[in-house]
Amino acid sequence: MKIKFTLFVALLFSFALQSQRRNDFPYSDKIPNCDMIKNGTFSRYSQDNQFKVKFSDNKMTEIYGKNTVTIESNIKMLSKCKFKTEIKNIKTKYKMPDSLFYVGKKTEYEVVETGKNYIIYDYRCNEGKNICSEILEKK
Repeated sequence: MKIKFTLFVALLFSFALQSQRRNDFPYSDKIPNCDMIKNGTFSRYSQDNQFKVKFSDNKMTEIYGKNTVTIESNIKMLSKCKFKTEIKNIKTKYKMPDSLFYVGKKTEYEVVETGKNYIIYDYRCNEGKNICSEILEKK
């Protein structure tokens, strides 16, 4: 009985465990190309929402809508695919609730998947209660 249990455990641990969010797309890179966040522009468009992110020289600029809200942040690289941002400037056409975005807010991101024309990164959202993902196309 002990031999069967030992064989079962050995077999169970011999399988490579995959993350929940790897290779969602058929042409994704086997190892994320995190150099894409050094310089580049990425965006997501839907009928009622536009979102654009620009990376350059350790800075990240997020643009919501048609320049309705622009957030400028500094980037600190934590590892090759992890980085932390700190908001330095917010430009908005409308009044926003103070708790949504504010100067000094820090957010940690992790690039989890890349492809030739896209990037996927995760970050904590909803006051740190959830993990959100952004799937952005390279422009």
